[in-house]
Amino acid sequence: MGDRAPVITEHEADKLLAPLAAFDGIVLAVSGGPDSMALMHLVAEWNGRHPKPTRWILVATVDHGLRRESASEASFVAQWATRLEFPCRIVRWEGEKPARGLPAAARAARYELLEGEAAKLGTSSVCLVTAHTQDDQAETFLMRLKRGSGIDGLSAMAPRTPLREGSAVALLRPLLCVPKARLIATLEARGQTWAEDPSNTCLDYERPAVRVALTRLADEGISAGAIATSARRLRAAREAVDYALARFMETLALSFNDEIFASLSRAAFDEGPEALRARVLAQLIGRFGGASLPPQLAEVEDLTARLAADKRTTSTLGGAIVSATPGDLKIWREPGRIAAAPLVLRQPGVWEVWDRRFRVRSAPGGVGVHVCALGEAARQETVAPLLDPRRPLPAAAVAALPAFWAGDRLLSVPTLKVYMQSDLAAGLAAHGMEARPLFGQ
Repeated sequence: MGDRAPVITEHEADKLLAPLAAFDGIVLAVSGGPDSMALMHLVAEWNGRHPKPTRWILVATVDHGLRRESASEASFVAQWATRLEFPCRIVRWEGEKPARGLPAAARAARYELLEGEAAKLGTSSVCLVTAHTQDDQAETFLMRLKRGSGIDGLSAMAPRTPLREGSAVALLRPLLCVPKARLIATLEARGQTWAEDPSNTCLDYERPAVRVALTRLADEGISAGAIATSARRLRAAREAVDYALARFMETLALSFNDEIFASLSRAAFDEGPEALRARVLAQLIGRFGGASLPPQLAEVEDLTARLAADKRTTSTLGGAIVSATPGDLKIWREPGRIAAAPLVLRQPGVWEVWDRRFRVRSAPGGVGVHVCALGEAARQETVAPLLDPRRPLPAAAVAALPAFWAGDRLLSVPTLKVYMQSDLAAGLAAHGMEARPLFGQ
């Protein structure tokens, strides 16, 4: 066999693909490249060895429309899916493409489209399966190392994770421990061809450039396998840190106050190690920062140090306001960072997401309703007189809440219902408008 990589045996494939058995709906993300084509063949053979009447497997391929060959590559995938007796859907990335950050935008669009296909299966348990390999893991590690990532980033990709926060679709990467060369050998043993995307060798993009760097590292004895092993061990370390973080947060008397603001004990917070304090801040800023971009790790570290030095301070970071006193620490949404454009509720009774913090909907039959931040003027003039003074709320946190409007007329601020004086609440708590937090659901 010489230097040729060994093929993946049936026994290995059964072990690698065993996690798929827990799902009734399986979507295989297949691009036509060697990795995903090998995945499709391996899953077809595994499914034949371990059939399940309730299992539904779908091949989905995304035509990004970025190259002339993309349509024929999608057809190539569909033809092979049919030969393997899998249904296949070709989904297209429509609309204008960005001039900058194209790989990241294409990746985000790809996952969004694939999640949509997974949702259409209508099964109680569904997963999206990708063909990320040991080489991809090593490349991801190096890309994040270049950015100075901490333990979270250097943990790289996990074998299983939610497709996104709040998604019911699981993302599985069963081939993370397999070198790409073995997948190619497995395809060649079956006489299978594949499509090559020229962008994978274009050094203008980060990943191909890192791929070349990885080859040079291999010449120095730093292999993709060793890097992937480090990523796996860092992931185990991160799980230990997450466990410690959960125990630490139990000591903080943490309250989310109906997602209006977070509050916690300053004394308990200050007792924790720096790494855990930074993780608490990052989580809460991410939760209350809404649709704003999350802060960089260095920014969170700077804020953690500032809080250690100053007992009384107020900072803004990642679309959130962090207010600290000797007694407590509070975090809420920064009103000025909320998108000014209102969310028009065109389908009464249908849930929509506002500011990536709340699910909102108007009453069935309601028309002409939109949602935007309450704002300081409406808070002062209309809402403040109705609030129960025995339950004080940060003014800016109230101004950042979702409010329902008909034109310029304020209809409702549902989140404040339990904070209003009972004899005055009816005016703004009625109207059948609803706002439910995305977190904690």
